[in-house]
Amino acid sequence: MDNYQALADRLDQFPTGAPKTEHLLAILKTLFTEEEARIASQLPIQPFREKLSKLSEKLGMQPDRLKPVLETLCDKGLVFARAKDGEMAYALLPLMPGIFEFQFMKAGYDPKTRALARLFNDYYYDAWGRASFGFKTSFTRTIPIAQAIAPNQTVEPYRNVRNLIENSKHLAVTNCFCRHEHELLGDSCGKPKEVCMLFGPFVEHAVARGFARKASKDEMLDKLLLAEQKGLVHITDNVREKITFICNCCGCCCGFLCAINKLNIPSVVASSGFMVKLNETECDNCGACAKRCQVKALWLEDDPDRPKKKLLKTNLDRCIGCGLCISSCKKNALEMVRRPEESIVLPRASYEELGLELMKERNQRGR
Repeated sequence: MDNYQALADRLDQFPTGAPKTEHLLAILKTLFTEEEARIASQLPIQPFREKLSKLSEKLGMQPDRLKPVLETLCDKGLVFARAKDGEMAYALLPLMPGIFEFQFMKAGYDPKTRALARLFNDYYYDAWGRASFGFKTSFTRTIPIAQAIAPNQTVEPYRNVRNLIENSKHLAVTNCFCRHEHELLGDSCGKPKEVCMLFGPFVEHAVARGFARKASKDEMLDKLLLAEQKGLVHITDNVREKITFICNCCGCCCGFLCAINKLNIPSVVASSGFMVKLNETECDNCGACAKRCQVKALWLEDDPDRPKKKLLKTNLDRCIGCGLCISSCKKNALEMVRRPEESIVLPRASYEELGLELMKERNQRGR
């Protein structure tokens, strides 16, 4: 089998998949040499499983010849590496989250990166977005803005963004890959880029390869505040333990929110467990909240009873419970309330459990 075809098949074995199209093959040929594609197609897809010595035996290559190729793939943001029992272990990265994000973390403007931006964007809207995120199980979840939740409301630790940062040992910040991709395409919204956050063992790898930089907890909290001020939604893994990222997302560039807005896949981002409640008596229909909403859950439309006047409308089915709208309301006409318990689906306990659930759904519907 062609090495690029084999690599495409390997990437499709990840929970989020990678449907094989001409766009995908063009992406792989841009990123991998023929030899790199052959080696990558035989790498494990679970991290920390296979050390260099075992991979060397499996691939029939001497370690001193194989290691430079693997290290180059790591530097290109295509393979993940970590020390295991005194030896380096390597694994192929998924297309998302993984390979796609790494290509834009360094915020490059070279011709290759520009070409990749177009290829990834076309691939996403042609096939990848629906295939990888059209599941009942949400891959990501919203974290509510803390200030939007009334003090008398209970917020579980995994829904408390400050708690997630303060209880993490490994922290890093990097550029928003989605907004940089759209900047290369010429349609970025211009919101801050260096506000994406990495956690856990992924940090060491990303920092060592120059894709991110370490940050203190105070800096991370400052980044959160900046993101909230600029109207960005906190989004993380849909797990309760050991999150790997917090992205601060806009509805025009973010792949997750664009899956809601442009592909009509509301399940890609799980609700925070809260939703907005409107007090129509207090609302003056100024529309400030609608401008802040990144998923079009709030909007203005013509008032049939009053010419040239507008009415604020809400669609609670679209509300992801981010809380961005609350801070914009000068009339205190909005509040965040708990969703009905029967409508709340708890995040999976771990990333492994989430991956198994997604694979189960993929197998049920057929790849």
